[in-house]
Amino acid sequence: MKTEQRGWFGRRVSRWYNRDHEKPGERAGEVFAIAAISLVTLYFVSSQIDKTGFFTSSFGNLETSLFYLPVPLGIAVCFIRLDTGRRNPARPLDSIDAAITGIACLWFFVVFPFDFAHLGDLLPSQIQFLADWIPNYLARAVFLIGGLGSLFNAVYTPMIYLVVRAEYSRTAL
Repeated sequence: MKTEQRGWFGRRVSRWYNRDHEKPGERAGEVFAIAAISLVTLYFVSSQIDKTGFFTSSFGNLETSLFYLPVPLGIAVCFIRLDTGRRNPARPLDSIDAAITGIACLWFFVVFPFDFAHLGDLLPSQIQFLADWIPNYLARAVFLIGGLGSLFNAVYTPMIYLVVRAEYSRTAL
């Protein structure tokens, strides 16, 4: 059911509401996201177990928790969207995931327990060049931008959740 409202914010609410139900291709994207998150996580776990040098000696228990905690949360968000076919039911958990990711990224920006010269060490030699060009200063900048963006998302996402939920209530009357 489509809804139309006037004004900038009203148009945004209409857009969020009208896009709440995922199309089949978007739902397939959730499956792809789960697979991609899982593979990337396995790569980093292998890198940590094999002690490639990517994780430095300052990568302790706190850093491990901050690095891996967003993974199951992000996968859970994908499963909720996949199961319900809607975005809104996943938004509260998505907001929590964004908050933790934002805190983690900003913590990593400050402590930076990585050596990106070793990022591609587990890749086949023919494709290691894909990761070899990433210097530490660029990775730190990405952590800063990602942290700030994630914290913004952690605040913005619950607002979307509330207005879409209110729109569902309004249109059900």
